[in-house]
Amino acid sequence: MTINRHILRIFDRSAEPDSSGKFLELSRRKVPSMDVMGSVHAKMEVMGERKVNKSGEDTRTRIIDAALATVRTEGLVGTSARVIARTGGFNQALVFYHFGSIDELLLAALERANERRIERFRPQLDQVQDLPGLVKVAVEMRTDLDNSDFSAVTAIVAGWSATSDFGPRIVEILKPWDDLVAGALRRSFSQTAFAPLVPTDDLAHAVSALFLGLEIMSRLEMDSHRTDGIYASLSGGSAFLAALLQDKTTEPAAETD
Repeated sequence: MTINRHILRIFDRSAEPDSSGKFLELSRRKVPSMDVMGSVHAKMEVMGERKVNKSGEDTRTRIIDAALATVRTEGLVGTSARVIARTGGFNQALVFYHFGSIDELLLAALERANERRIERFRPQLDQVQDLPGLVKVAVEMRTDLDNSDFSAVTAIVAGWSATSDFGPRIVEILKPWDDLVAGALRRSFSQTAFAPLVPTDDLAHAVSALFLGLEIMSRLEMDSHRTDGIYASLSGGSAFLAALLQDKTTEPAAETD
């Protein structure tokens, strides 16, 4: 009982010091409460979790970049966990630890490459006001065909086009292109009498599919001359159509006596 009272006195700042002054020295020491200790522990856990998450995200990015480089140089058929690990300089077990399978890694790589490509061309597409402007952006995108991201995108899409399990997921990854093109088409037709009649979303999907299909065919044929000719025709045709639409929106001049 005496010991318990002494312990209580040690933590009671209102108590008087003893003759030796030791109690006064002890009483001035701050003893953290359970709430404070719990808060500190929680903050340490959060900091540790952020550090782990940052490290894990860096590793995932490194694996994805290695996968994109591998698909570009080896093709989809030659892409394996071993080759990807060799390209990136890491243990191939990391591929399965972070993604579970090669297929999931390639889907993540496709999504990352597509996002970067959208970021690259979004400003141009957001400025499109007519059909010739849309074709001009498409031509600019063709000049970027050596970009590793686009090479990987076409390789993965072409390789998995007949795989029903991944088809819907690939379409979902590529859908942002439809949205960007749809915005450009709405602006292109907004000042014409045909605006209410144009199925913008369907037409945007057709334009996106046409661009991707032409590039895949161009790579399969190992010759871009035919595709270049198609784009030249699209450029001339879009200018003619834009002029025709503009003519239709012009009000006829009032007759004068």
